[in-house]
Amino acid sequence: MARKPRVIQTELPNHLLCRTNNRTFRFHKRQITRIVFKAVTEGIEKYNVLVHHIVLLSNHYHIIATATEKNLHRFMQYVNARIAERYNRTVNRTGHLWGGRYKSCIIATDEHYLGAVRYIYRNPIRAGMVQDLEDFKDSSLQFWAFGKKMDVVLADDHLVLNMGKDRKMVAWYFMTLVTDDEAPFPSDSYMKAALSKQFYGSDEFVKQMTDTYLT
Repeated sequence: MARKPRVIQTELPNHLLCRTNNRTFRFHKRQITRIVFKAVTEGIEKYNVLVHHIVLLSNHYHIIATATEKNLHRFMQYVNARIAERYNRTVNRTGHLWGGRYKSCIIATDEHYLGAVRYIYRNPIRAGMVQDLEDFKDSSLQFWAFGKKMDVVLADDHLVLNMGKDRKMVAWYFMTLVTDDEAPFPSDSYMKAALSKQFYGSDEFVKQMTDTYLT
């Protein structure tokens, strides 16, 4: 089966996902998580990619980012290569770290974007890693909701900019987004399937993006 072509653009944010080979747990020690965040930071500096949200779990990571140049694929190749090289050297192993190509999905900047942000931040609870999201250190929710320092330079997205960078309002907003169980967001299974596609948004958005980039 032929690979789907990468859609390279700079106007809209992307949800990025990459898993370890055989989904083996690799990222569960502070020494290793620092390797990941350092590689992402170096990629940001080299390719001027705006990383808005990041969640690192035991065998995969999620990033929501916007490219300022048409180089997001190079950013991902660079980051994953650096992580693999340093991880293998640190634990004295050889072979592939990643289980295949990274996945990418272009997201509409409306309620669909909110759903994607909510989905990745709730991952640690869904995976049974923590009961309180404040206890999960390897997530940029630590910065947006709790004002804690992150090892990755994060860029304001349109949600933050719309609040005029009022940090108390930003913290309240993100905590409400991820903890409100009554909010009318799609189910986790729906989100997982939706973000595995190339575009996530309304039917009109998907058609417009398909017509623009794939036909």
